Order: sequence, then C-alpha cells, then structure tokens
Amino acid sequence: MPLILTEEQTMLKEAADGFLNEHAPIAHLRKLRDSRDPDGVSRDLWRAFGEMGFAGVIIPEEHGGSGLGAVEAGVMAEALGRTLTPSPFLGSGVLSATVLKGGSAEQQAA
Repeated sequence: MPLILTEEQTMLKEAADGFLNEHAPIAHLRKLRDSRDPDGVSRDLWRAFGEMGFAGVIIPEEHGGSGLGAVEAGVMAEALGRTLTPSPFLGSGVLSATVLKGGSAEQQAA
C-alpha cells in the first residue's frame, strides 16, 4: 500500500533531501570510512541536522522538538538512508522521544 504524504510531510521530505544531498552526499560516508573516523558520524553534520529541526521531529514541542509523528520520523529515516548518512537519529531522535513519553513530568522536564 503506498503512503500518501501530506503537504507538510512532503515539505519536510524535500527539505531533508535537499539538506542531505548538499551536506552529506555518498562522498561524506566514504570520507568517514576512509579516515577511520572514531565516531563514525560527523558531529558538525549532526549539529546542523539538529539546528534544522530534523533530529527532533517526534520530540514534543514542550521539550524542544517539532511534535510531529512516526510518519515524519520515517520520512527522516528514508532521507538519511537515501544518502547513506551515518547518524545517531534512531538513538537520539526516536528512542529519546519514546523515553520521554514513559517518564514522569519531572523526568520529562529534566
């Protein structure tokens, strides 16, 4: 079954694709691989990814995210996959949102 994106989701997809095509082409992955980067990710790229709001798509707005949903997280994951961009998106952007949901109000605020 095809997934039909809303206008907002399509804009998110286009923004993520454009950002990653410009800042993280496949040459980016090869450079990290060839330099045997100890982190395996570019901290500068991840910082810029976060500044664009992409890292927090499913983090609630009251905690600094965009407050969007699983489809938007999937849109981001697809964009990362298209350029083979190594990133901590799953751990930082998706799992952290899940942990936030399970915490008390005090834990969420912290």
